[in-house]
This record gives sequence, structure tokens and C-alpha cells, in this order.
Amino acid sequence: MKISSNFIRFHNELGLKKTIDVFSKAGFEAIDFNADFQEYYTDVHNKDFYQSIKEYAGDRGIVFSQTHAPFSSSYVDEKKTERRFGEIVKSMEHSAWLGADMVVVHPCKHIDYKDNNYNLMMDYNLDFYKRLIPYAEEFGIKIAIENIGGCITETPKGLLELLNTLNNDAFTLCYDVGHANICGQNPSEMIREIGKYIGCTHIHDNDGIHDTHTLPYYGTIDWESVMKAFAESGYEGNLNYEAGIFVDKVPIELREDSARYMARVAKHLVERYCYYKNNG
Repeated sequence: MKISSNFIRFHNELGLKKTIDVFSKAGFEAIDFNADFQEYYTDVHNKDFYQSIKEYAGDRGIVFSQTHAPFSSSYVDEKKTERRFGEIVKSMEHSAWLGADMVVVHPCKHIDYKDNNYNLMMDYNLDFYKRLIPYAEEFGIKIAIENIGGCITETPKGLLELLNTLNNDAFTLCYDVGHANICGQNPSEMIREIGKYIGCTHIHDNDGIHDTHTLPYYGTIDWESVMKAFAESGYEGNLNYEAGIFVDKVPIELREDSARYMARVAKHLVERYCYYKNNG
């Protein structure tokens, strides 16, 4: 299990290459490339650019094993939704150039499914993801569907119904531990329900109310139980942080120290996972 992180809150201030350097020195083995930065949708950011970044990271022991497509995925404004769909497709191509195995694509949630719109939003999401299948096949990359609040995927039932109805090898699941916690799910029990379908993770903590994306052990999630559930489920992918807000108030001079501490916490979680894997 590689330790990995997205680069939000580091990239913003350090830039891409410096962030790669910092993460490498800290002990991270992978980076989740977040394609929500609009700066990466220019003619300059072509195949040569992405392959050069892949090579730069590889020289420092870093791989891009997963990425995150732009979000939100849909809007009430249909023209805005179509523009975003095009950006999502481009991010899938960029992900392939980076050598990533999968790209996380948020489900659509522009209409509240709880207002008797469950079937409407299930059908909308089925159509949305089906449109992405040809691009997943063209670029040789999997699409990871994430559990998020206010959406049909916030419960195991909705998440699995969507995945199983799609019934296509182009799809896997991204399990977001923090989102499960704020959606009233028991994070470890949710892993046991969807575990065999999980392809990648978003690891972060919160208080069960606010989506604070902080570091494990700085919220209310029982991480011992979570890592035990991951081990029991057979998950063997990366432990990938979405915990960058942890460093929001840290002076930029301490960014490298923060990254080292984040990596140490990740390694501890992997140690607990390995313990339960070997002593199940």
C-alpha cells in the first residue's frame, strides 16, 4: 500500500515541481493530481508537458496512480454542464499521459435527490457516466465514482446501485472516509459493504458535521476500526490523502515539516493495516 496525497494547499503556494520535491523528500510514494486547477487547460499543457511531469516525478520516486477530475460535474445551467463534461474528458486524457490507473469523477448532484428525485438523479447519473465509457476505453483508464453528500452516492445502497447498473469494467469506486463520516455513515461499516469494489481512497478526518479535510486523528473517525476494515475487505490500493486543509494555518516556511508529519501519520495507518492483514 503506497502512501499518497493530493497536492492542494501545497501546489497553491509551492507550484507543481516544488510540491513533487517536497512530497518525495517527506516520504510519499504517489501523488493524486487534482485537475480542478484551470491553469492546466491551455495549449501549453499538452502531452509533452504531462509526460515531462511524469518523468520529473518518476526521477524522484513519485508516481501518479490516481487523479481527480474537475468538479462539480453538473449544473442547473446545461451549457455550463456541457463545458464541464469536456473538461472532465480532457482530464481523463491528461491522467493517461501521467500514467494514472484511474480518475475520480464526482457524481452529478445539481438536483437534491432527497426531494423525491432519487430515480431522476439515478437516471441522470447513469446517462452521465455511460457517456464517459468510450473515453475511458480510448485512454485506457478507469473511472472511480465517489461517495459524496447530497447525492445518490452518499449511501452504500445508492453507490452500489449506480455501479452495478452501469455494470461495466470501466468503473470502480473511490471511497472517501471523511464524506462517509459527515453523511451519517459508519466509516468502517461502509467499507465492509462496498469494500470489494473500492479502487482508490480519499483519506481525511472531520468532526462528523463539517467537511474539514483534516489529518487522521484530528477528528472523530475511529481510524483503528477503518484500517481493520480495509484489511478485511481485501483493499490493496493506495492510502491517498485529501487532508490538505490540515496545513491551512501553517506558515509556508513549515510546509516541508508538515508534509513529513503527514507522511509519518500515513505510514502509521499503513502499519495498522498491515497488522490486521497479517493477523486477521
